[in-house]
Amino acid sequence: MAKVHKTIEQARKNLGDSVAYIPARYKESTSRADWEAPATSEESEANFTAGITEAIAKDSRRAGIRAVGNTKYRKGCADKGAGVIAGRITNALPDYVREFTPILGAMNSAADAAPPRTRDFRANITNRLIPVVEAARKAAGKD
Repeated sequence: MAKVHKTIEQARKNLGDSVAYIPARYKESTSRADWEAPATSEESEANFTAGITEAIAKDSRRAGIRAVGNTKYRKGCADKGAGVIAGRITNALPDYVREFTPILGAMNSAADAAPPRTRDFRANITNRLIPVVEAARKAAGKD
């Protein structure tokens, strides 16, 4: 199969084009969001505890989330978030291009260096996918 890589210009154009449909998609998705359950999860509490011990002792965060609930959260997303997301994406495009260019280049280089696909999905993951992910992480400064 021929390798066709997306250029940073194409990636920027695709993200820029999304401004036309993202606000409606955001509003629709957040109208169904279950924000309350994950926000009150034990994992969320563990992360919060690391920074705000006193608030945890009073359980003020969890009580506040429950007091707000999904209805108020969804209304806030629809009333506030949907109206600003397109402008924020547009404003973020220069940063996106600057920050994603080296990551995309590293991913494309790793994909070019990958061996041919095999019928063994595990070998494909190990030999083709993992090197691309590792290259992306390294280019992002995460490894």
